[in-house]
Amino acid sequence: MVFAALAGWLRRAMRLVWPCCFAWGVGLASAASPGTPGRPLTIAVSSTPHASLLHLAAARGCFAEQGLTVELVAASHGKAALEKLAAGEVDLAAAAEVPFVVAVLQGQPYAVVATVASVASEMALVARRDRGIAAPADLAGKRVGVTAGTSGEYFLWAWLIRQRLPPTAVTLVDLPPGRLAPALADGVVDAVATWQPVRRDAEQALGPNALTFTAPLSYTTTHVVIGRKDTLAAQAGTMRRLVRALLQAEAFLRREPQQALALVAERLKLPAAELQPLWADLALRVDQRQSQLITWEDEARWAMTRGYAPPRPVPDLLPHLYLDALMAEAPARVTVVH
Repeated sequence: MVFAALAGWLRRAMRLVWPCCFAWGVGLASAASPGTPGRPLTIAVSSTPHASLLHLAAARGCFAEQGLTVELVAASHGKAALEKLAAGEVDLAAAAEVPFVVAVLQGQPYAVVATVASVASEMALVARRDRGIAAPADLAGKRVGVTAGTSGEYFLWAWLIRQRLPPTAVTLVDLPPGRLAPALADGVVDAVATWQPVRRDAEQALGPNALTFTAPLSYTTTHVVIGRKDTLAAQAGTMRRLVRALLQAEAFLRREPQQALALVAERLKLPAAELQPLWADLALRVDQRQSQLITWEDEARWAMTRGYAPPRPVPDLLPHLYLDALMAEAPARVTVVH
């Protein structure tokens, strides 16, 4: 009798518990994945032309055509976009490779899905003539505004070396991108090292008092789409659709450059005529290149020298390239030896 009562109790308990377990299981199975209408794929992008292919893919409906729901989240610059990724606010981030390399050295499990832009001639050092600056050597002892841990700081280092000036010849003043041009105009700093469109703003703020130094051969910046390794591995199909959409946007750019310019200008809230000269310097192309790894290694050495990470042998950075998506969609765009 005891066993019969116990069996009856178990049958009643299972009738109560099983529907809950079933509903819980269904809930897990139906949880929305990034890129679905229930859960958009969120990508932090800077309000600069470097993320143009992402903006163009959104404006042209390329993401939707690939079955993706994508939300582009505004960030002031690439480093800020990466901070959103680190905080778990977004699924992916678009940034220049310098803050990405710094983050990897600091232990972040990031990988690059694709490069979306490269540029060799936009970075510059804009100086005040009225501070006695007429040649590179005149920067010695001056205060230079720069956004620490970004491609702007790496460019300044490369430029100083190229001019045979030790990096300690100048005093760095860490400022966010939006403060660089005003600080230069107000005389808080004697010069700034930065990218477009901040460079243009600094030049316009000073007018004839501005002296611009460039070094196109010293450093080519690449801008990349970055995610956590576990996210990329778990969302392989989503990443393929993302890459496919970016390739579509690039193809449209090649066919209709002026219409593409107008669409991106509208999203960036810039007059098309103002965006045009900034675009002229950009190579907007989806790829993964072997040369990236060589540049990353140089940037890693620089980052450790600057104290952004403890000194150690340069790590193998190949595992921080997520090649699967681009290899599946356009293998000729991948020149990385792997």
